[in-house]
Amino acid sequence: MDITQHDDKRMHCRMLGHEITFAYCRQTAGAQPCRKVLDCWFETFDVEAFARQHFTAEQISAIVSPPKPKMALIIELIEQAKRSMQA
Repeated sequence: MDITQHDDKRMHCRMLGHEITFAYCRQTAGAQPCRKVLDCWFETFDVEAFARQHFTAEQISAIVSPPKPKMALIIELIEQAKRSMQA
């Protein structure tokens, strides 16, 4: 199965509020798939089999893990910004 075979499929993204392609969901944060990719695409095709074939164990773990609390995420982003400004 080619990793790009579903890339042109489209659906409404509940997180962003507009239409996106599977290609976007497959690589939202650089090489990291969206954490909702399994929830959103399961009715369209066998996205679990796709994930097992094309995503690493770490990527799958990140998808199925609960999201970080928003405050922790904000603090992490602030720290990343501080480090990038110092570099």
